[in-house]
Amino acid sequence: MKTLKEKNGFTLIELLAVIVVLAVVIAIGTTAVFPMVNNIRKGAFVAEANIFVGIASDILNIYDAGGIKEPEEMNEDFQKGTNKYCFSLKYLAENGLIDKDIKYFTGENHEYDGKIIVDTHADGTMGRYKYTITMHNDLYYIDNISGSVENENVKDYENAGNFTCTAEDVK
Repeated sequence: MKTLKEKNGFTLIELLAVIVVLAVVIAIGTTAVFPMVNNIRKGAFVAEANIFVGIASDILNIYDAGGIKEPEEMNEDFQKGTNKYCFSLKYLAENGLIDKDIKYFTGENHEYDGKIIVDTHADGTMGRYKYTITMHNDLYYIDNISGSVENENVKDYENAGNFTCTAEDVK
């Protein structure tokens, strides 16, 4: 018969010590990983915003070439003034200009919403356009950013801003 001293295994204290060490390692690891993931998400949002602005610049060329007809009536997805256009992201998706399913822009819970305003006479000359973007996804938003969007322009989404085109946008 074996005595108690001959048994192999870990004591309860040893097992608890290992669990505590693992918990500390996991806590340190998650505090380092979560900010990185957040920055990557912001970077992806910024990249999409800049792509959408590029598409808005291309759409004016498509109009000139007759590839897309302007809507006959102005609405929350498209507005046109004398020197300004306003395109909603939904309008760009409906016309196949952005690689997002239209479901992201419709329904009760929009995952994306936004608008791009193009001023074709921003500096008083033809050919130099000013692009202003306002958009959100479920996590972030940017509001009235002109030029290239940077990570510093991104804010946590708080339902802020007007994400539809209005007549005021194109005045």
